[in-house]
Parts: sequence; C-alpha cells; structure tokens
Amino acid sequence: MLPKLKAQNAKRKITWVTPDYFVDCDFNIDIFKHILNTFDVHWIVLLPAKNARFSEADFQELMELDGLRIEFLYSSYRQRDPRRLGYYLNLLRKINRDGSDINYFNCVPDPYSMPLFWLLNKNRTIFCAHDGEVTGAFNFAAITKIAFKYSYSFARFVNMFSKSQAGKFKINYPHSEIFTTYLALKSFGAYKPIDTDQDKITFLSFGVINYSKNIELLIEAACNIYEQGYDNFKISINGSCANWEYYQSFIRYPELFECQIRMIDNGEIPALFSNASYFVQPYRQVSQSGAMKVAFYYNLPVLASDFPGFRDEVVEGVNGYLFDPSDVKNLEKLMIERLEKHNRDYGQLKSKMQEHITRRYANKELAQNYITMFNQVINSSHAAA
Repeated sequence: MLPKLKAQNAKRKITWVTPDYFVDCDFNIDIFKHILNTFDVHWIVLLPAKNARFSEADFQELMELDGLRIEFLYSSYRQRDPRRLGYYLNLLRKINRDGSDINYFNCVPDPYSMPLFWLLNKNRTIFCAHDGEVTGAFNFAAITKIAFKYSYSFARFVNMFSKSQAGKFKINYPHSEIFTTYLALKSFGAYKPIDTDQDKITFLSFGVINYSKNIELLIEAACNIYEQGYDNFKISINGSCANWEYYQSFIRYPELFECQIRMIDNGEIPALFSNASYFVQPYRQVSQSGAMKVAFYYNLPVLASDFPGFRDEVVEGVNGYLFDPSDVKNLEKLMIERLEKHNRDYGQLKSKMQEHITRRYANKELAQNYITMFNQVINSSHAAA
C-alpha cells in the first residue's frame, strides 16, 4: 500500500518552454516558488548560441529551487533557417519524453515551430498567445499570419496576458478555451537611485526602437514644449535601432536628449528606471507591454498611448496617464501638466502607484492563477479520457 500512497501524493509535473525573447515574462522566482508547492517543473529555455538576452548565470538562484529543473537548448540557426525545423523536432522529443501532466508552451508560432502545435497532446498542452491577431507591426507579418492560423487552430487551451487581446483571439479562434493571466512584474535587480538634479525631470524611453514604438512623437513633443519655455526636463532614449538617423533628424535641441542607441545590458536596466521620473510609451499600436511591467516594478509612473492593451493596465492618476497618440499636442499637454504639477503631486502619485501595484500584481495571487489554470486543464484532460 505504501508505494501506491506515495504515487497518489506525488506532485504533478509541468514541462515549461520559453524562448529567450519571453524569458522576462516567465522569469519570476517568487511565482515559481508558489507553483513548486504544487508542481514539479522542467523548464526548457530556448537560447540563441550568440547574442542571447540571458545567460545561464542569470538562472543561478532559480536552479537552487527544489522541484525545478532548468535545461538550456541552444540554436546556432537564425529564425528563418530551415534547419530550425530539426531544432524544434528535438524539442518535441524532449517534451514527449517527459510525459508531463501539463506542457506550457510560451512561443510565438513560426513556420518551423508549427509541427509542435500539431503534434503535442492538445488535451494537456497550454499554448501562450501574446497577441490576438497579427498586425503590420510584426516582422514578416504575412508569413506570421499564416503561422498563427495553422498553429493556434490546433490549440485547445491558450493562455493570454491581456483581456483586450483575448477578445480578439476568441474572434479568430472561437474553439479555443482561453485563460487570461496578468504578466508578473519584471525585476532586473535592486537599485538605489542616485542623487540627481531635482530640477530636471526625466522622461524615459526604453526598448527596441522601430515604427510601432513611435519614438519620434516623444522627440517632437519634447522639442515643442522646450520652445514654449520649459527647460526643467530631459529625454532619455535607450535601445537598439536599425535606422537611428531617421529618428535623430527629429532632434532639434540635442542638449535635451541623452541617447544610448544600442542593446541595453540587463544590468543597466535598474539604474535607468530608478533614476527616471516617467516612462513614456507613445506607441502606434500595442497588445501588451513587458517594458511597462519593468516600470511598474521600479514604481515608475507611465505615460502611454490610449489603446486597449494599455487601458488594461493603466489606472489614470494612480500608476500613470493615457494620451491620444494621433496628435503630438496631446502628448505635449500631458508632459507640460506633469512638469507643472511635479513638485506638488509626484510623491503622492508614487505612493498611490506602489499601493496599487502591490495589491494587483502580488506574486502569490498571480501564481495561484497559474495553478488554477494548470489544474483545470488536468481535470479537463482526465474528463476527456
């Protein structure tokens, strides 16, 4: 009887797959600690052989958790290389060899990963979707649209991170059962703000710079309000860019700008967010934002475009403000308002934000959302059997 009792009490197992571009979405030691009370996890992290966003050393603390085994699977091939198919088939063999109760697959579909959507057991696999539809902001949008269609059409269970995107996904894939969980806050380490010039308010821009990010709107707004006599601020722009000359052409007053146009190392991120006053996201379109969760972690209020993906997260006057990105004057007005009211209400804003963030993004509650989702899928799988 004892061996049988032990098997009944054994924890269930999850095979969890994350590519490096989504590691910061899943990388949360406190959430894993809660999940590991109920499940054992084999976390397979997909990394490029060169220029990976994360190194194995970044996972050292997580590796020490009981019940969590981390495996790194490297690829030397670019995303468009046909040899990626062999890479994904090797991943499929690893997942099937585990025979886990749940497979949690947090990858964007592409032509070579599609077989996993077809061949993984749909009754015990949860596929993640960060977007409900493919837009022009995607690289190789036409190919990605096909990959979405012929991947998610096979998905029975899907986890999403935005209610607005979940609504779009349901229209496109009505047969999928959709779960919605908030992305956890993203920490890149503790940092104590340095003593900066209190008369200079810093508007921060962070992340890869491309058309959808609409950074030129922030640059133009900053130059315009400077011409109106406001000089108690600076703009900090940080991130890699393939065509920086285009954006640089909008800068009429270089003295306003601090620009680091390169890939920002993870170790530099805490200082950027801790020493800024506001995080600005003047996007042309958005599903949800991982960078916003970095700002929330460092208690940095956000100024963001008024889109459903941001409305899901931003509470006006509590953790940030929304503006209409279709007209630069809307952003100018909001920035001027923040400059004029900064000394009077910034401390109160930060206090309200901290209270709201602590309540809404508590790791224990977020972890319980995952646990509930995993258990529901396991129960559905047993019922189907």
